[in-house]
Amino acid sequence: MEKIITHYDLVYLFRILLSIFAGAIIGYERQQRVKVAGLRTHILISMASALMMIVSKYAFFDVLAEFGHFGLGLDVSRVAAGIIAGMGIFSGGIVFIGKRGNVSGLTTAAGIWATIGIGMVIGAGMYVVGIGSVVMVEAVQILLHHDLAIYRHSIVVSATFAFNDKEDYSRLLQKLEPYKVKFSSMRWEKESDDTAKLKCNIAFGTKEERDDIIRILNSIDETKSFELL
Repeated sequence: MEKIITHYDLVYLFRILLSIFAGAIIGYERQQRVKVAGLRTHILISMASALMMIVSKYAFFDVLAEFGHFGLGLDVSRVAAGIIAGMGIFSGGIVFIGKRGNVSGLTTAAGIWATIGIGMVIGAGMYVVGIGSVVMVEAVQILLHHDLAIYRHSIVVSATFAFNDKEDYSRLLQKLEPYKVKFSSMRWEKESDDTAKLKCNIAFGTKEERDDIIRILNSIDETKSFELL
């Protein structure tokens, strides 16, 4: 009588459980940062990748045993290639482009690619590589998320300023000069009562925190509205 559960089945289940654990570690960090792909998504992606990798490597042994003497061969890389192609579309759906051209979701999409790779190597039985990759992914996500001096980005603000006369713009530049801001996407709108509005993006230096920027813009009389991107 053929065994229903074999030693190999237990090994495969262990690999799937290990891939779930790996995906959970990465997904938990993303969920804590309120990202679109969180704990469950990363778990299922890692688990599915491991499962498909196991299928790619081991599911056709019975076919080879029965027809191998006829010269039948199998390309075990095909399923792996299919995983990468299919998940590439999924990862692309995580990336969002806002109305002003600001892009979000790139880090989460890249993390999903890493999770796919981790699930695949664990499914292939490369445990050390898989767990080591989890540690490295978490190190990148957590350490580089902090405001390190070598890594910090400029904070960009979409702002609208109202001017009553020509001197208001000069005064605005003087108030912002100490913060070494850079203007971009500037759009002027002249009103019927000789007033004007300036809609623009402002990139602050790396020294200012978000709270500092809010305080700075609120202290400027010409500020009509602003949004931190």
